[in-house]
Amino acid sequence: MTIINKPFFTVVIPLYNKQNHVKKTIETALNQIFQDFEIVVVNDGSKDESPKVVKSINDSRIKIIDQENAGVSVARNRGIKEAKADYIAFLDADDLWLPDFLQTIYDLIYKCPNAGMYATAYKISENGKTKSVKITGLPSIPFKGYIPNYFKCVVLGENLVWTSAVCIPKKVFYAHDISFPEGEKYGEDQYVWGRVALEKKIAYDTRECAIYVQDAENNTVNTTRRLSLPQNSIMSLKNYNSRLYDQRNKKWFDRYIEKYLIGSIIKNKENRNIKNSLKILLTNKFSYKNYLNGLLICFMPYALFDYIKNKKNMK
Repeated sequence: MTIINKPFFTVVIPLYNKQNHVKKTIETALNQIFQDFEIVVVNDGSKDESPKVVKSINDSRIKIIDQENAGVSVARNRGIKEAKADYIAFLDADDLWLPDFLQTIYDLIYKCPNAGMYATAYKISENGKTKSVKITGLPSIPFKGYIPNYFKCVVLGENLVWTSAVCIPKKVFYAHDISFPEGEKYGEDQYVWGRVALEKKIAYDTRECAIYVQDAENNTVNTTRRLSLPQNSIMSLKNYNSRLYDQRNKKWFDRYIEKYLIGSIIKNKENRNIKNSLKILLTNKFSYKNYLNGLLICFMPYALFDYIKNKKNMK
């Protein structure tokens, strides 16, 4: 009988029309200091040469799965199902890992064995420039360990966790019936992070070990402005908030949902859809401060709104 050793990590890469980026992305995975992994590429019906690019890379650890185009969530869920390892790291087909990403996650797993998710800080690359993500709400910077309050960190800062800088034990998906919501193009990953945070501790290392390439082709950032109302998955998180027995956590969770709703109001304002902005404001519960902020955004003259938005983006 042949015994096949199970890899420590499975790297899941959803692929759709990224022929100009996917080779570099996979190379950053293959060049990791920690080498005990497999790579599962789920080709989500690409219409370009992406699959050929992947198949041209000569490494036996790479497995490519073809499926009809069904969206990134279906592709990630398929990758989870096919994974041989107990720990699943996600990497988008246009993002990059620094060489120490998997080693950092490996060390974090042994420091925090009871976590439901492991993540590192990351940089954002856009138009040739990179910037760090604002991290706050942690006991100190640098930091390595269990996050005291995930929702507080997100409310006070930016997105603490990015898809290409996260690893989740496979058993967490099945034990808590968690999967990436299918049919949604925005917020599907934030839903998963939120669900895990409601069930388990999250471990984090503030070292920047991944790069989110925001200006890549076919990036979801370029499609979110077409969206109108908040995604059902994010709003459904409220159904699970009974997991938060600590009232301080409940307070930050409520503010987390409000921050997401304010973001939806802003996206509709950007798309000149004031009707939906008002609908979000009037059909959801807000603190007095956030209600006033939402009202200000809704009725702010577009010229002033665009000026403030552009000035912020230039920073």
